[in-house]
Amino acid sequence: MYKKRLLTERIKRALSFFPVVAIVGARQTGKTTLVKHEFPKRKYFSLDSPEVRALLESDPHGFISAQEDPLTLDEVQKVPAIFESLKSLVDEQREPGRFLLTSSANFLLLKKVSETLAGRIAIFELPGFAVTEAGNYPPPEFLKQCLRENSLPSAPEKAYAKPKLETLICRGSLPPAVLAPDDDLRRLWFENYIATYLERDLRELSQVASLGDFRRLMGLAALRTAQVLNVSELARDAGLAVSTTRNYLQLLEISFQIRRLPPYFAHLGKRLTKAPKLLFRDTGLALTLMAIATKDNELATHPCYPALVETFLVEEIAKLLAYFEPQARLFYYRTHAGAEVDLVIEIGEKLIPIEIKASATVSLKKMAGLKQFLKDFKEKAPFGLVVYQGKEFVKIAPNIALVPWKYII
Repeated sequence: MYKKRLLTERIKRALSFFPVVAIVGARQTGKTTLVKHEFPKRKYFSLDSPEVRALLESDPHGFISAQEDPLTLDEVQKVPAIFESLKSLVDEQREPGRFLLTSSANFLLLKKVSETLAGRIAIFELPGFAVTEAGNYPPPEFLKQCLRENSLPSAPEKAYAKPKLETLICRGSLPPAVLAPDDDLRRLWFENYIATYLERDLRELSQVASLGDFRRLMGLAALRTAQVLNVSELARDAGLAVSTTRNYLQLLEISFQIRRLPPYFAHLGKRLTKAPKLLFRDTGLALTLMAIATKDNELATHPCYPALVETFLVEEIAKLLAYFEPQARLFYYRTHAGAEVDLVIEIGEKLIPIEIKASATVSLKKMAGLKQFLKDFKEKAPFGLVVYQGKEFVKIAPNIALVPWKYII
C-alpha cells in the first residue's frame, strides 16, 4: 500500500519552476516508489539497468536528448557524466520540470555535481518514513507552534495513538523494515541491506580497500551514535589510519547513513566543544550493526537505550522540519564546563533548545544545561523543551516544559 510522503507537494511545486529536481536519500527510503506513483506519466529510466547505464555511459547527451520530456532518471549517481549533459540540455532549453532525478548519494556533499547544476536544480532529501507517514496520521501541531510562537505553547489537546517508542526504535524508518511482518524478517532484511550497501552501493562511490574494515567501522560508529565524534579514538578502535577513518565517515555521510550534528557557537566567552556529534540515521540499522538482538520489550534496559532514544527523536524532528520549516538548522550545544543541550533548532534569530530524556521522570538536576542555555541566550531562546517518556505535559517554569515524545513526533 502506497503511503503519501510529507515532501510530495513541495516536490511538485519545485517541478513547476525548476528545470531539474532531484530526490536524494539512502537506499530503500522510497524514492523510486514516490516518483512512479506521483508522476506516472513521465518517461522513466532506471540506471540500475545495465542496458540503460551502458547507453548513458557511451553517449549521455544523445540518449537524453532523444527522449521525450518530461523525463525521470532513477539512481543517477551511477553515471556521473550525466550531469554535464543535463547542464547543457537545460541551457539549450530551460523549461520547468524537464528532468526529475533520484540518487542514493548526497549531491550537496559531491562538490562537482552541485556546482555543475547550480541555479538549475532543486534538491530534496527523502528520508525513511516519519512516524506520521508510517501511521497515516497528520503531523503533530505542537512542534509547529513552537516554531511560530515566542512563548511556551500550551499543552496539545491530544496525541494520536502510536506504537511504543522501543518498537519504533527497533524497526527504524526504512519502509521495507517498517512494513516487515515480524522481528526476524526485519532483522534479516537489515542484514541484507548492509551486505548490499557494502558490496554494491559503496563501490559506486569510492574504491574501498577492505570491505571488512569498512563494516567494522560502521559497527563502531553505530555504537557511538549520539556521542561527540572523536575521529582519532574511532580510528584507534577500528585499527585504521585517521585519514582512512575520515574518508570512510565521509562515505557514510554522502550515502545518508550518518548525520554529523554541528555544535552551536556564539561569542559568549565560553570554551565550547567544537567537534560534531555523530548520529546514525536509522536506529533499526544501527541496532543491527551493533549486533544487538534485543526485542523491543527489552530495549529500555539496554545501556545504549538513551543514545538510541536521542538518535531516533532527533531524526524524527529533522524529518518534520524538512516538511514545514525547511530553513531551520539543527545543532547541539556543549561547553567544556559540562553544560549540554541535546538539540538546538535555529530559525532565523530564534533558538529552541531541546533536551531528550529516555525516562518517564526527569530530575531538576538533569535540566542544568537547558537552564544555562536559556540564561545565556535569553534574547534568542524564549523557552526550552524537555522531551521525555512521561504521559503528562508539565510546565515546570515559565519558559520550560516537560513534553511527552508523542506530542513532538
